[in-house]
Amino acid sequence: MPKGLKLFAGNSHLKFAREVARHLDVKLYEPDLADKKGKQITWFSNGNCLVDIKENVRDFHCFIIQTQAHGRALIGKDEQGNDLWGCNLRLSDMIMELFLMIHALKTSGASSVTVVMPYMPYVRSDKKDHARVCIGARLMADLLTESGADRILLMDPHFAQINGFFDEKRVKVEVLKGKPIIARHFLEKHDLTNYAVIAPDVGDSKPCGALATNLGLPMAIIDKRRYGDDEKAVPEALIGVDRVKGRIGIMPDDEVASGGTMNDGADFLISKGVKSLILAPTHAVFSSMKGLAAMEANTSIQEVIVTDTIPIDPEKRAVLKKLTVIPVTRNFADAIRILFYGESLDKYKAGLYEGLSDMRNARIKSVEN
Repeated sequence: MPKGLKLFAGNSHLKFAREVARHLDVKLYEPDLADKKGKQITWFSNGNCLVDIKENVRDFHCFIIQTQAHGRALIGKDEQGNDLWGCNLRLSDMIMELFLMIHALKTSGASSVTVVMPYMPYVRSDKKDHARVCIGARLMADLLTESGADRILLMDPHFAQINGFFDEKRVKVEVLKGKPIIARHFLEKHDLTNYAVIAPDVGDSKPCGALATNLGLPMAIIDKRRYGDDEKAVPEALIGVDRVKGRIGIMPDDEVASGGTMNDGADFLISKGVKSLILAPTHAVFSSMKGLAAMEANTSIQEVIVTDTIPIDPEKRAVLKKLTVIPVTRNFADAIRILFYGESLDKYKAGLYEGLSDMRNARIKSVEN
C-alpha cells in the first residue's frame, strides 16, 4: 500500500489541475516549485526540458495531470501571487515534458505513476490507412509505457478500443465517459420537448444511441465520407431523417478541431429539415479561429457545449460566444480518489447514469400532461 497520494501538474492545463487538487483537498506540485537548484520543470533556450522533482515521492502513488494542449511554461509568481509565464510550448513540448515527469517520478521511487490525460495526443491516428503510415496512437502508448506509466486515466478517446493499444500487464487504462455528464446537463438545462440526437457518423451510433436513450429522444445518423488524410468529412445522407425533421438536433462527438466538419454538418442537417442544432463535442480542440468564427456566424447552430478537458483561450471564447463549458474536474478528482484506494471505477462510472432515467421519465410525463 502506498504511503499516500501526491498530485503533480505539467504546464498543459494548470487551471484544470488546480481545480482537481481543490476537489481532492491535496497539495498540487506545480512546474514552478523551486529550491536552490532550480525549478521542478525548466525549459531552456535550446528547447530542452529538465524535470527535477522537488518532493520526496518514495513509495507514494503519484498522479500527473497533462492533457493535449499548447501553452506557456509557468516560471514563478509575482509579488501579488499572480502567475508568471515564460516560453511558448507546443504540443510536442508538452508530450516530452510528460515523459520526463513520468521517468523522474519512477526513478525517484514512486510506488506507481498514474497519468491523468483528459485528452490523449495523437489518439486520432489509430489505424494504418496506407501502406507506410505511422500509427501515432500506438507509438504514444509505447512511449508512455516505456517512460514508466503504470496507469492512464482519460475521457472519451477517439476510438473505443484504446485499451488494446497498451500492454495491460504493464499499463492499465481507465476511461471516463463524457456522454452521461452531457446528458445530465441537457436534462437539467434544456426543455427537450422537440429535440433529437443525431450521430455525426455511423461509428458514433452506439454511444449516441445510449445518449438518446438516456434523454428519451429519437435519433438519426449522418452517413459521411472522408476522402483524404485531412479534417474534412463530407455528409452524404441522413439515416432516420423522418425521425428528426422539425426538431432541434443534439450532435455529440468526441472532439471538435477546425470546426469545418461540424459547420458543414449543421448546414447539411438544416437542408434535411432539422430545425436547428446544438453541438456537443467532449473535447474543445478548437484549432482554427476561422472555424470558430464560422460556427458563431452559423445561425443554424444554437449552442456549442464542450467540457474543460482542454484549455480554451480567452480569445477563442470571445469569438465563439455561444459556447458553454461543462466542468469535469470533480469527475476526475473522484476517479483519482477511487484509484488511489485501489478500488474499481466500474461502480463510479455506472453511477454517472444514476438518476438520468428518473429525470428523463419526469420530463416525458410533464410533456404528456
